[in-house]
Amino acid sequence: MKKVVLGLTLLFLGACANPSMERGFESLNQEVAELASAIDDLDINGLNEQMSSIAQDLAAAESDINDYVVSVEEHIARIAELQAKFDAMALQVQGMTEIVDGMIISAEGLATSEQFQKLLADMNEFQQGINVLVGSADYDSDGVSNALDKCPDTELGKTVDSDGCSSDQL
Repeated sequence: MKKVVLGLTLLFLGACANPSMERGFESLNQEVAELASAIDDLDINGLNEQMSSIAQDLAAAESDINDYVVSVEEHIARIAELQAKFDAMALQVQGMTEIVDGMIISAEGLATSEQFQKLLADMNEFQQGINVLVGSADYDSDGVSNALDKCPDTELGKTVDSDGCSSDQL
C-alpha cells in the first residue's frame, strides 16, 4: 500500500513543476509516509490474530453455554420427575393417613391394654387346666394316665405294666 501511494505521488510530482504544488506534494508525501508508518504501527496481522483468538474463545464460550443449557434442561426434567414421584407419595401418605384414622375409629370399641392382659392371664390359667385334664386322661384306655404312659398307643384290651406298655411293645 505504501509503495502505491509513493508511486502515485511521484507520478504527480513529475508531471507538475509548480513550486507551490511541489511543497504541497512534499507535505502530502510526508503525511502519506506518516500515515503509512501509523498503519504499520497498527500491526494489522497481530490484530487479526487477536480477533481470531477472540472468535475462538467466543465459540468455546458459546459451546459451554449450550452445554450448560442442556444440563439445566436435564436437571429441570429430573426435578419434574422427582416432583411427580413426590406428589404420588404424598397421595399414598394421605391414603394411609385416612386408613389409620379409620383404624383408630374402629379400635375405639376394642379392649384396652389392661383388659387384654387380663384376658391373656385367663387364657393361661385355662391352658393349665387343659394340661391337667390331658395329663390325667387315658387315651388308649390301658389304665395308665397319659402323663405317666410311656406307650400311649397300646391296643385296646391288652395287659400293660405300670408304665402303660404291653409285652408286645417292650
